[in-house]
Amino acid sequence: MIKVISFDIWGTLLKVEVMFNQVVEELSFLTGFPISEIEKALSEAKSRAKDLRLSGCLPAKEAVGICQGIFAELLGVDVDLVKRACSRAVLKIGEGVVIEGSVDAVRLAKEKGFRVCCLGNVQFWPSALTRVYMERFGVSQYLDKHFFSDELGYFKPDSKAFRVISEFFGVSLSEVLHVGDRELEDYQGALQAGCKALLVSPSRRLRDQLYEALALESS
Repeated sequence: MIKVISFDIWGTLLKVEVMFNQVVEELSFLTGFPISEIEKALSEAKSRAKDLRLSGCLPAKEAVGICQGIFAELLGVDVDLVKRACSRAVLKIGEGVVIEGSVDAVRLAKEKGFRVCCLGNVQFWPSALTRVYMERFGVSQYLDKHFFSDELGYFKPDSKAFRVISEFFGVSLSEVLHVGDRELEDYQGALQAGCKALLVSPSRRLRDQLYEALALESS
């Protein structure tokens, strides 16, 4: 029986491409570099960060500093400008960063009596900035706990990240349903840890997908 529902954040509740696009715009403003040049550097930085993470060479608690450092080095600028761009992006972005229906899904989980949390990987900006979005757009009011890789020290799909949820809420891993958009990090990671998992489709409202998954579980 499901007792806890955990939600991934970027790609499931919030649009990561909106954040990245705004960071690029802010860096262009701060540096005077053309957007195309910054996008190229960002693409390479993301590729390098992924390789480091998959090879186990990207410590979760140090990931933001390392990833921002790679991005800054590729651009040939001080890392402080990357940090400023991320902060400025949070100040500029409006409700368009929220995936339609995502807040309704989190509300549904809470209204049905489940304990609810988020579990997010963090790389190019600190979880503190993501927390601003979660508060600003009404997600956090339905959450009992926020879990982020830069605070936990574990990235999904590491089973330790999911184990933290079961230990915090005092439930077994089989009583946790993790909801996310990435097959490796969210779906396979949760299943391998012993949790239940829902791999969400971007073509359908998250609330509808969660409602159907819960109905199947209870049938």
